[in-house]
Amino acid sequence: MIKVQCPAKVNLFLEVTGRRPDGYHRLATLFAKINLYDVVELETAPSGVHLEVCGDDAGGALGAGPDNLVWRAAQAFLKSFRVDGGVRLRLVKRIPMGAGLGGGSSDAAGTLLGMAKLFAVPLGREKKSLLRSLAVSLGADVPFFMQSAPFCLGTGIGDRLKPIQVGKSLPYMVLAYPSLHVATPDVYRALVKPSRAVVLTRLSHLDRLIRSLERGRPVEEWEGLLFNRLEEAGLPVLAQVEQARKVLARLGLRGARMSGSGSSVFAFAKSHGEAEAALGRLKGYPWKVFVTCCNG
Repeated sequence: MIKVQCPAKVNLFLEVTGRRPDGYHRLATLFAKINLYDVVELETAPSGVHLEVCGDDAGGALGAGPDNLVWRAAQAFLKSFRVDGGVRLRLVKRIPMGAGLGGGSSDAAGTLLGMAKLFAVPLGREKKSLLRSLAVSLGADVPFFMQSAPFCLGTGIGDRLKPIQVGKSLPYMVLAYPSLHVATPDVYRALVKPSRAVVLTRLSHLDRLIRSLERGRPVEEWEGLLFNRLEEAGLPVLAQVEQARKVLARLGLRGARMSGSGSSVFAFAKSHGEAEAALGRLKGYPWKVFVTCCNG
């Protein structure tokens, strides 16, 4: 049996730079993997794809068939690599669903990588290219989770990636999930397109943020550069996200932002002790709350 840890992510920065003719939005985003994981377990089977889903965040809402990205990733791998046999998978969910943390995309990436290992597929240039094309077909965030780099600049639809080397580990993070499922297409539809001048200004902030992280500067110097354009989408559910941001800020946490299309909110603490203290003070809210940190 092979076990693959599938990390969540946050978007330290996310700007919408345009829209393609096919309806996908062009982005400039800074991905960061965090120490919150799902687990995918894989073992060979005589034929087909057999998936079991369990864990606190499965909740019966996540199917174990073609609607599940793990199932689809495994099926696509078997077909594309012409594998003689099948696979039995077990997905243990811990990353909240519909939270902007990339759990489904990470699970898909972990499945592709696990399948390559399980069936001992030598990943030369041609097969790496095939694996990447499968990743892109499964979702715009999946290629990021195929990368070993913990931080990446993402452009295009988020699938064009440039690893970022941070100069110093980022502080501990408090992550709050208001238990509100947000549908990504709804967020993009509700977003008012910013002007080109506004976008260019924000992209200059992204450049400054990356330079600050590469130089290992303290959070006080770059917290004001964190940004997520999707917070501005006029959806009623995002009002509760804004409330979560304000609560984290009142606790003295820094740089509170929504991750992806929501509804999770993250903020940085000065120390592990401060993060744990904030966790205790948040127990009165109907949220799932984690203390975590970036992988790099």
